[in-house]
Amino acid sequence: MEPGLILFRIPFQKKDKIQLTKEEVNHLRALRLYAETTTIQIRDGAGGLFNYLYTPKSNDLHFQNEEFVELKTERKKVAIALPKGNRLDFFLQKVTEIGLNEVIFLVFRHSIRKEFNLERAKKIVNEAAAQSKQTEILKLSIEPAKDWLEAHKESLVVFHPFGKEPFQIQTLSGKIPVIGPEGGYHLEEEEWMEKNKIPKLTLPGGVLRTETCGIVAASFLVYGT
Repeated sequence: MEPGLILFRIPFQKKDKIQLTKEEVNHLRALRLYAETTTIQIRDGAGGLFNYLYTPKSNDLHFQNEEFVELKTERKKVAIALPKGNRLDFFLQKVTEIGLNEVIFLVFRHSIRKEFNLERAKKIVNEAAAQSKQTEILKLSIEPAKDWLEAHKESLVVFHPFGKEPFQIQTLSGKIPVIGPEGGYHLEEEEWMEKNKIPKLTLPGGVLRTETCGIVAASFLVYGT
């Protein structure tokens, strides 16, 4: 039976009785479930699904049963420059819904945005994961582009508006797509790609914004490969 509400708590330790947080209660009210008896499923983001019974207008949840979902063995990752403004929120929501496993935000020489609020981003991801009924949580990190690219150069393909290779879905198998900033790559970054023979793929259609390209890459990885 489907739970009435899915919530993520990371980390989570199973107990016979737990309490809803103020934020979770507000979420329950927003969904008009506060006055109903229902099952609330707590997910730990690592495959653990814990069902608790909620009774009307009580903040207490009582444990019912649990199950575990095996985690994916092949991790789907995208390395991308930070999108500007609230485009980051949209990007995080969509790649979470798609089922991407990890996003590495890279700070390039031409990056306009070089930091983000990790806690706020995690909250957006958790809400999107619950809404789309994911069992895993999207992993987020931020790295200097130069160092990270060098450490992973054997696993990279670059989505480039002026790339030399037409896009083919099989090119992404076992690889990490890299998406640069809207200001373009710095000359030194371009030279590094040439020196290390990093494949540069050109997508069909027009030149995409950073977050659009990231969503396209996530879709190809999850659904195409």
